[in-house]
Amino acid sequence: MAVGLVSLVAGFATFDGREDRGSARAPRFISQSEGGTALLWRETFDDTENYQHSVILIEPSSKSAPLPPGVDAWPKPGQAVLSPGLRAALSDEGGANRYGQVVGSISATGLEVPGERLAYVRPAPGALDKSSMLKVAGFGTGTRASMGDALRVQTLSSYTFTVLGLTMLPAVAMIVVAARSGSAGRDRRTALLRALGAGRRARAMVNMGEAVAPIALGALLAAGLVASSMTTDWQVPLVDFTVAVTDLRRWAPILFAAVLAAVVSVLLAVIVLHRADTRSRSTRPHTTDRRSKWAMWLCPLMLLLAVRGPDLAGGSQAPPLVFLTIYVLGVLGTLATLPAVIASMVVGVGRLLVRYGNRTGRPGALIAGRWNMTHPGVTTRMIASIVIAIGLITQVQLWSSRLGDPILEAQATHARIGDSILTVDALGQVNVDGFTSALPEGVHLLQLTTSQQGKPILRGNCAALEALAASCHTPDTNHARGDARLREFAAWYGVDDGRITLAQLDDNPRRKDTPESLVLIGDDSGDLPVAQLKGIAYQHLLGPQVIPLGGEWLQGAKDLRNPATWVLLMGFTGVSFLALAAALNNLGDFLRFSRSLAPLAVLTSRRSLFFSTASWTVLVPLAAAGLIGAFVAVWLGTPLTQPGGGASLSWPVLTATLLTVEALALLFWWWGSTTAATTALRWRPTAD
Repeated sequence: MAVGLVSLVAGFATFDGREDRGSARAPRFISQSEGGTALLWRETFDDTENYQHSVILIEPSSKSAPLPPGVDAWPKPGQAVLSPGLRAALSDEGGANRYGQVVGSISATGLEVPGERLAYVRPAPGALDKSSMLKVAGFGTGTRASMGDALRVQTLSSYTFTVLGLTMLPAVAMIVVAARSGSAGRDRRTALLRALGAGRRARAMVNMGEAVAPIALGALLAAGLVASSMTTDWQVPLVDFTVAVTDLRRWAPILFAAVLAAVVSVLLAVIVLHRADTRSRSTRPHTTDRRSKWAMWLCPLMLLLAVRGPDLAGGSQAPPLVFLTIYVLGVLGTLATLPAVIASMVVGVGRLLVRYGNRTGRPGALIAGRWNMTHPGVTTRMIASIVIAIGLITQVQLWSSRLGDPILEAQATHARIGDSILTVDALGQVNVDGFTSALPEGVHLLQLTTSQQGKPILRGNCAALEALAASCHTPDTNHARGDARLREFAAWYGVDDGRITLAQLDDNPRRKDTPESLVLIGDDSGDLPVAQLKGIAYQHLLGPQVIPLGGEWLQGAKDLRNPATWVLLMGFTGVSFLALAAALNNLGDFLRFSRSLAPLAVLTSRRSLFFSTASWTVLVPLAAAGLIGAFVAVWLGTPLTQPGGGASLSWPVLTATLLTVEALALLFWWWGSTTAATTALRWRPTAD
């Protein structure tokens, strides 16, 4: 509970710090007609490994112009100041000086978060176009600037509901299980205190006194984690995000108050959930098997509806609302009716264990079989909770990874031709000649224009046309798209007739048209040196965008990955909590059951009886729960992962979840077996 509450408060602290620093660096724009201009400003974008970031083009009117927060001195024309995160990313790509010579770093005061990727670039003299830039009087406004991570970060409400749903709710389940573990003896004690005249306050003090030591230990561990997080910036596990220590320090009192709130909540749960045993004293026999026959038969129908229903309705071509309705109804129906099937399986396995134990003379299998037949609810609750938890987190991961058709098409295009063709767009006047002359050997430039009929025309010199197997001597060739790069280009730029027009570039300066875009190709179909070409573009063009075909959609897919990773992190934590709670609950029931086996251990002198019984009542059900959960999750996810579904299953996360459950199975089997065996050694006959 402390982990969940601290995570929630840390999120509020981080978003509060983002708001403050984002507002401080926001530019104060003025109209073109106003005077008092301190600097020229224009935001553009670039990417590293398809992760988009902001590049701020900036030109001061004088040396005394106000500096952006986090920048110590103005760079000279053709120089840049980068955030540490962007500098490291560019170095990994081999192009640290992409925007010009790096002369400094943006300090933490100018970044919303420590890992933010941001660049302040002073355009080179040949690339500067003042008419394409905006006038700014200074920095600092009342609202957060729409730049940097602010354009891609999910809202605070999204983070809050993710923590509440995927971490806090499982934590509440763990509290209930922890408070009720071994509750039979505590309930009898509470009833005895009540019979002796103890009031509610006295009974509450007894229960609190029993729980205060483990709760205090948990509070100390949580407080230690909070204190250690305030020493330096720290990386969130599994997520490419760094928490600013300054934000946590400002919210330190509330963070420690969150730990105290966890203590209070657990103490209240202990008081409320420990009650006097007021159950009926009737000797009428009753059964605990409350399986619903209709739910057991409805489960396979719901599974069929979830897996095959969307295909029968048209699959990926079906209307989105129809697909969503059928699929969600099938998934929820399957998970809701699955416990009835599991309960029936538990009873069936119990019968098989009884037969196996009788036939082979194995008391552990016989006892476990009788236990499953008479108390199927205990094992069913454990298996069902884990299976449903794995199914739900897998569904959340699949939906968060689902991509639209343009993103899928962009990924397919990039898989076929990679970076063998690039498009270049820039702000303001385009210095085509300077850019062309600086291109490395083997890289050619074509200019994209549009005919009067709305058809795209690619114009280039002889070397560029020959690289595409086109004739250089015919002034305007309607070229068959034999080259794979041209086929993909035509598909993205709307050529429907299977042909694209290639023409020789007109050398007459009077007849030159301003190109709509620039296109880069190589002598062969191999990848172009993207990082090098981006560096050349920033030397000659203002705010250039150098991307492969569909690159903007590839960047969008990358932006969707971060919130999906957060969901996986929270979901994995929640599933671990639920698995731990289910295992503890089952272990508690086994230990209570094992007390009745103590006389058998004394009579037979066989401690292996407890290990054998625990293997069938704890180890096998818990291990099977992980396997069944993974199998059901993958099966239910097939409509989303098949072609056209747009989702991808995260096998590493599913594998990690499965291994966690299996590890818990081994741990609790050993724990329960040794505890039961040790308890049996201390058993003595009593008049009970």
